[in-house]
Amino acid sequence: MGPFIKFLFSKTFIINLLIALLLLAGGLYATLNYLDDYSLHGQTLEVPNLEGKNFEQMDTLLNPTEFTAIITDSIYLKDKIVGEIVDQDPKPGKTVKQGRKIYITVAAAEPAKITMPDLVDLSLRQASSLMETYGLVVGKLSYRPDLCVNCILEQQLDGKPIAAGTKILKGIKIDLIIGHGLSNELTQVPYLIGMNTSMAESVLLSSYLNVGAVFYDADNVLTATDSAQAKVYKQSPFYSEGPTIQMGSSVDLFVTMDTNRIVHTVNPTDTL
Repeated sequence: MGPFIKFLFSKTFIINLLIALLLLAGGLYATLNYLDDYSLHGQTLEVPNLEGKNFEQMDTLLNPTEFTAIITDSIYLKDKIVGEIVDQDPKPGKTVKQGRKIYITVAAAEPAKITMPDLVDLSLRQASSLMETYGLVVGKLSYRPDLCVNCILEQQLDGKPIAAGTKILKGIKIDLIIGHGLSNELTQVPYLIGMNTSMAESVLLSSYLNVGAVFYDADNVLTATDSAQAKVYKQSPFYSEGPTIQMGSSVDLFVTMDTNRIVHTVNPTDTL
């Protein structure tokens, strides 16, 4: 047996090999622990409920090593205090990784002002798109006999004509007077079951109809977020296969957060 082979089986080599393996294992363990702490691997937390709190309280409400709050939007709400958090993402109760950013929307001191666009002679679709870019909301639709079918004849605020260029508050509703030819035209009542109110309103507008009264399920529609996410479980009048209702009419909506109340008596794909 050669000297090198004898060395491999010697007590000195075996001791040195064991020491080297222990040092390697220790180094590997320390590295993994460092990476684990650095990346916060395996550490998750439940997102707290910040809605209703004031943004100035964030230093006491959130541990900076756990969450960071970032304002992404502000909105004016009459019943909210300036700086009050009205929405958050992720939502309360969701399990996320430690160090996650929480994006919040706070109540503004006053609504922003914009310049009223000129909607006259546009189609309803064009006017709706333009109003959305300005941060305006389509209000009540009324129809007037006119040769220009589906053209905007007049734009109104609080029942009075409003001229293009007028400074108005962002987010308000603008009522539209639309031409519908020289006869009383009928339109189809669309199928709205399962839609949120925003989507239902958009579908109604495309059928030249208005949203009537909105009835919220008192058992589960409790917050502004619930109101936005609640789905239609009943509508009046109900869906019609053909034109049965006069343009400009209203459709009442009944909405809920309880998905068990949403029953499709008509296949939604058959209504498209």
